[in-house]
Amino acid sequence: MTFLARWQQLLGIRPEEGRSVGLFFLHNFLLGIGTILVYVAANVILLENHPETSLPLAYAASALAMLGAGQVYAHYEHHLGLQKVAVRVLLAVVVLMAVIGVLVAFGESVAAAVAIMAGYRVIYLLTNLEFWGVSAVVFDVRQGRRLFSVISSGDMPAKALGAVLAVLVHHHAELLWLLLLAFGAYAGALLVVQATGRSHQVVVRSAARAARPEAVATPLRRWLGSSRLVGTMCLSMLLLAAVTTGIEYVFFINVKEQFHDQAQVMRYVGTVLALTYLVAMLLKLAVTGRALDRLGPRPVLLALPLVLLAGFALFGVRNELGQEGLLLYLCGLFLVQEVLRRAFFDPVFLVLFQPLPAPERLQAHTLAKGVYEPLGLGLGALLLLALPAGLGWQIGWMLLLIAGAALLLYRTYGHYLAELSHAVGRRFGEASLPKPDPLTAANNPADPNRTAVNEAEVAALVAALANKKSRAAATTQLLALGITALPALCALLQSAGAAEGAVVRRVAYICGQLPVPESRLALVQLARRPQLAYREAALRALRYHAPNPTDAPVFRELLGQELRLAQQLLHGQTSIGAGPLYHALGYELKRLEQRLFGLLQQLYPPQPIRDAQRHVAQATRERQANALEILDNLIDRPTYQALQTLLELGSSAAKAAHFDRLLPGAPAAFARLPEAVAERGETTFTDWTVSLALRQLPPARTHLALLLPHMASASPLVREAALAALQYWAATRPADYQAALTENPDLAALLMHHSATARISAADRVDVLQRTALFAATPPNVLSAIVPIMQEVDLKADEQLFAQGDLGNSLFIVYEGQVGIFTGARQLATFGPGDFFGELALLDAEPRSATARALAPTLAFRLDQEDFYDVMEERPEVLRNILRVLCQRLRRQNEASRGTV
Repeated sequence: MTFLARWQQLLGIRPEEGRSVGLFFLHNFLLGIGTILVYVAANVILLENHPETSLPLAYAASALAMLGAGQVYAHYEHHLGLQKVAVRVLLAVVVLMAVIGVLVAFGESVAAAVAIMAGYRVIYLLTNLEFWGVSAVVFDVRQGRRLFSVISSGDMPAKALGAVLAVLVHHHAELLWLLLLAFGAYAGALLVVQATGRSHQVVVRSAARAARPEAVATPLRRWLGSSRLVGTMCLSMLLLAAVTTGIEYVFFINVKEQFHDQAQVMRYVGTVLALTYLVAMLLKLAVTGRALDRLGPRPVLLALPLVLLAGFALFGVRNELGQEGLLLYLCGLFLVQEVLRRAFFDPVFLVLFQPLPAPERLQAHTLAKGVYEPLGLGLGALLLLALPAGLGWQIGWMLLLIAGAALLLYRTYGHYLAELSHAVGRRFGEASLPKPDPLTAANNPADPNRTAVNEAEVAALVAALANKKSRAAATTQLLALGITALPALCALLQSAGAAEGAVVRRVAYICGQLPVPESRLALVQLARRPQLAYREAALRALRYHAPNPTDAPVFRELLGQELRLAQQLLHGQTSIGAGPLYHALGYELKRLEQRLFGLLQQLYPPQPIRDAQRHVAQATRERQANALEILDNLIDRPTYQALQTLLELGSSAAKAAHFDRLLPGAPAAFARLPEAVAERGETTFTDWTVSLALRQLPPARTHLALLLPHMASASPLVREAALAALQYWAATRPADYQAALTENPDLAALLMHHSATARISAADRVDVLQRTALFAATPPNVLSAIVPIMQEVDLKADEQLFAQGDLGNSLFIVYEGQVGIFTGARQLATFGPGDFFGELALLDAEPRSATARALAPTLAFRLDQEDFYDVMEERPEVLRNILRVLCQRLRRQNEASRGTV
């Protein structure tokens, strides 16, 4: 690993983010150099010209200038677009630098000093708005948590350098050289912005969202934004700005009183500033991201006001410190508030705005920095001028304001969670599942019209669930019977090991529609069974039941089982490397993720979990990031870290190592993957994964007890693979095989029975489906469910497959030969090996619009609608892939038709 790669790993920067982070870091570094040099020039002049009055006047003038600049920026940001505004802001800053240079060269009055300070504040505001505006659009909320502290640390070494230069300044002539250097830094920042625009899309886009349930009142939206998050955040920043203004003032004034020589004043202030910025940089790089990751936003956000409250509380011991001790106290107060504000508060404040739609995000940032921070600066100046000048009075009003800021920030976190929920919620209408209400009159004992239901009738309906033709009608009747049928349904679930999988899924669905304690208990017991397919069915049905806290220990235990299985699967992928079995285990991990979300819905508020689950599968990065962020703030930390590891991109080895750190006491991973999969079988894995593992069994470790259960599997894929493994074992280890035949005399008959297979093997059928455009994007683990319903159709040349007007309820896939589609004598199309036709009949049975006839001896596969519905019920991915292919085909037809118009 290279030094750069190690450095990026240490800072949490992913390889694909390296160039972006480098550009933004350099951008911020150049802005920091320019800004701190102007700040030094302003303070040198201010501290020479009656700072007791000139500083508050400078704060007040700066507030007015910043308010005006903020409004101008907001206007152009809205009308010009962010990329153009970023360039023009830096051009405006360069012009302001020239004006400040003239003031420094020819003005030594208090008015000139105030004007220079106001110019510095405007430059600081504009560069801040420009930098964070671009950052907020380029990075999402998850990247913001990892990277905002890194890219914003670029100005820290620059400001430390500026502070060191301040120590060396002794007269005004040297200030001009500082301003010339600042001019060059801003010109460099302009070039970096242009490079950033060429390599990134700095465009404000916003997806549609539903109306906020708790929005700000319309008359206040201009000043507080439409989100309560923006309102509380802006008000807290107003109070914090006033407090930081007061702290800066009392620090500078007491330094001036302690050191009468101007050179000593600048030396002391410069040393404190350099130390402050260096400490802030180290904390930003090494601590902020990790603190956010471990503690979440709220503690990091509250660190600044709570520490300042503690610092103000220590003011009572000032009399015991003496004059030098008081200066040390004020120096520490200034250093701590600057470090916490820059290292923790600023990055987190920006992260909190990231869930907002992009236009609102930029508006909120401009509002906070361009309106409320200047108002806070002006409020601080007003209080300094209006209230008595004693340090006790100043500490008193700062104490009150910081307490108000802490309260507002505490509430801000709640609004942040609400904004995250809104961001991942459905764009239109309510997101909640329909609430079942099957408890009809037949279930109400007090109803005189209640019809008595025979237990035999219920048993007959339950038995009818095993028949494909009567399954739908039986389901409807059982739902109508409601809780009357519940004892029979619960009894079936308790003996689920003997029932067909499709029947268990139907019964679980019916129990899910009966929101009573008995049905919930039956589903919880079903979820505890070792068969993961049953657990999936139970968790899907439990979505319709409200979570019960008394069941939490059960679901916690199941959650732990799933995480340990994930760890073992990741280690299994690492041990075998790329190949079909590797990808099959990847699908098993996807199934495991779905089960994890189902379990989380029983442990936490279900609706945000459902919304997050829907969005982690989204193609847009911002929606995925918002979903992960709400999970991070909703579920317990270890579970979130494990789920995040599964969801994010990365190698299986790295993920396995992360799981090892999260689950240090978990059972050992799969030492021998094929044997482990074969031993667990279809209880844990899909039949495709089991079949691949059986075919990869090493003969030296194969034995009859491992293969025999799979010979009786309901899956043709597993039976074929077990037979192939047994034949390979017989060929490579004949002595062991003959001994097994001797011990199991029925084995020969079993082998003969299995030899009578279909013309096309189950594995070949999966391959046929994969080579068909309709199923090409569907994982083979899913396609294996289609294999049992694929019916072979042999056609002779010129034999008709179906006629125009026949009811269509089947899809056909050509394996070999050719099929022509005719309308009368006119041939419309020809389908060869790998082609499919009649796909719409799977979704909607309508009369055929043409006739299909074999053009040569043909072998095809037929998929009937009724069988296919059962597959889609078990594997919804099949339907999603079909709909995607059909939409793509329809889109191409529309484009072709537009081209011919």
